[in-house]
Amino acid sequence: MSALLSAITDKSTIHAVHCAIMRGGTSKAIIFAAADLPETPRSRDLLILAAFGSPDPRQIDGLGGADPLTSKVAIVGRSTRSDIDVDYCFGQVGIASATVNYAVTCGNTAAAVALYAIHERLVRVAEGPARVRIHCVNNGKQITATVSTTNGLTPDNRDTRMPVVPSPDAQVNLEFIDPSGGDTGHLLPSGTPQNEMRTTRSTRVRFSLVDCGNLYAIIPADTWGLSGSEDPRELELVPGLRQEIEEIRESIAESYLQGESRAHSNTRRAARLKIAIVGSPDSVSSSPDKTGAHRAIDLVARIINPERVHKAFAVTGAMCLTAAASIPGTVVADLVRAPLTGGRDVFRISHPSGVIVSEIIHGFDSGRPTIHSIRIDRTARRIMDGNVFVSAGVLVP
Repeated sequence: MSALLSAITDKSTIHAVHCAIMRGGTSKAIIFAAADLPETPRSRDLLILAAFGSPDPRQIDGLGGADPLTSKVAIVGRSTRSDIDVDYCFGQVGIASATVNYAVTCGNTAAAVALYAIHERLVRVAEGPARVRIHCVNNGKQITATVSTTNGLTPDNRDTRMPVVPSPDAQVNLEFIDPSGGDTGHLLPSGTPQNEMRTTRSTRVRFSLVDCGNLYAIIPADTWGLSGSEDPRELELVPGLRQEIEEIRESIAESYLQGESRAHSNTRRAARLKIAIVGSPDSVSSSPDKTGAHRAIDLVARIINPERVHKAFAVTGAMCLTAAASIPGTVVADLVRAPLTGGRDVFRISHPSGVIVSEIIHGFDSGRPTIHSIRIDRTARRIMDGNVFVSAGVLVP
């Protein structure tokens, strides 16, 4: 080790933590081994914030990319359960705020976690597809990921492409097992397929509250005279839209999310809730697939996060909208050309960067909708491996 590196890793002033930067789907995350992080939640979060360079809109002093899609953390460890290979805890790291939100999870990052588990030999792999059984700590749900391998390694010749990502990479097939109710315990937390509220601007808002993957309030885009196919930058410039969306988020959280103690702020409850606006597939006739051919879509949608409009689409968002399409009476079911009637169905959502395709196995039990599993295919790549250096002083609250 050089004298300079010895100096900057002096434990009295600098804390060095091993990590990997990985892309999963349309997201990029910093992945830490659970054993390498402090045991106390407060010290752990302080280290993560310092590693990302938060709070700072540019994240100039850390590894964060100054965008919600690149300000994500995954904490991974070998599971003690015989039916699970790895435990995965996701955190959405605040950019301008000193927060790490564990109330949500990320399906795109799960693809990176699967590849990470293979690289770190947290699972045994042989010739052919490698199966990684992932326990999502955030919601207690299980994800089964399948990655093609050769001699226990991911193949060098990768030919799987996906929207937004410029190069082909290793394909990761994600199957989310029994994904509904991870946040609230119910597929429909309000008890009905649709609900209604009015904002302080007297806007009448119909929405479906669906808990599958993450908890989403799904709202027709025509509530604001929109089609749902607008560019994210265009949506961010609609006067008053972002403010009204945040009012809706907090109002729904106050009315329906009673799991949090009343001692906690409504802002904390609202952090659990995602917002998607949806529109008729007629607003875009078709979208090209990877072969260049055009195929029909079932829905257009945009996700509006507190900090930015999503530039692509969340895997958990696709799961939630697909589940909603299988439930008669939701705002999604009212918009699709052909309802999902049970068994195995494919659902295609047009988003700002392309089309995301999900395969759902679902049905009804005593008239109640049930979601057995949802499969979504992603790609993943390891970008960097090394140490991130943070001041030891930040670990002291």
